[in-house]
Amino acid sequence: MFKKILITGGTGFIGRNLINSINTENHIINIGRNKNSMCDNIFWNLKDNLDSLLLNNVDAIIHCASIVGNENINKSQYIDINVKSTLELLEFATKNNIKKFILISTGGVYGFSKKILDEKDRCNAKGIYSLSKYFSEKVCELYKGKISIVILRLFFPYGEGQKGRLISNLCNNILKKNKIMLNKKGQPIINPVHILDVVNIIKNIIRNDLKGTFNICGDELISIEQICRKIAIIENIDDAKFIYGDNDIDNLMGNSKKICRTLNYDMKINLDEGLRLFLTTLKKQGGV
Repeated sequence: MFKKILITGGTGFIGRNLINSINTENHIINIGRNKNSMCDNIFWNLKDNLDSLLLNNVDAIIHCASIVGNENINKSQYIDINVKSTLELLEFATKNNIKKFILISTGGVYGFSKKILDEKDRCNAKGIYSLSKYFSEKVCELYKGKISIVILRLFFPYGEGQKGRLISNLCNNILKKNKIMLNKKGQPIINPVHILDVVNIIKNIIRNDLKGTFNICGDELISIEQICRKIAIIENIDDAKFIYGDNDIDNLMGNSKKICRTLNYDMKINLDEGLRLFLTTLKKQGGV
């Protein structure tokens, strides 16, 4: 069914891939400071309120926009932007009778752990980005009686268009034959998820009457060092160089059985295929 959907962060990694996938079957409006040529656009500084915004018959809001891991930005900005924008959008949704709100969060809200984490596990966010997402989730809880809210905790998403994040940095460093700094034993162990699976799951959520908190992560548990070695094998690089630190670190591994069971969905892209796809696009785009 054709829907009118408001998306924040439509020029970012998650938002852009999502818009490219769903814009032909929905009316998409990107709201933010940058324009996406694939849909309608409304300018909004995420620090500002939305009192003057007039939009009718919006079916859903998908909140993808946020500050992510930028060391040059004051930590207070993570709260001012990431948390405040969530509150403003939820207020806008309630005032305009918007039925569904999807928050793109992070598996980082759990903190690092020795166990595989599911949605029942306690959150223990540490870094300012993960904390800001945790606070955004708590804000969402205030509106659960008014709106159908879905919180998606993504574990290391990667794929076409990603820059400056873990998997993209590893790919670029291996291709450039840079030395890779690793923790003790090459940890942590993670299970990254390809953007195509993230987008497919969100598309299914749009179509279904779904609410709740869900992990989205890949099926394969693998250390950072093992990911590097996979990248090197794919690119026929036999002299990948590693420097190991002395710091022990726990893992960040998610369990995505809940979302897969709820939507009757199986992850489509395994890590080998996902890395091959990503490396191909990186080289085509001159990323190395």
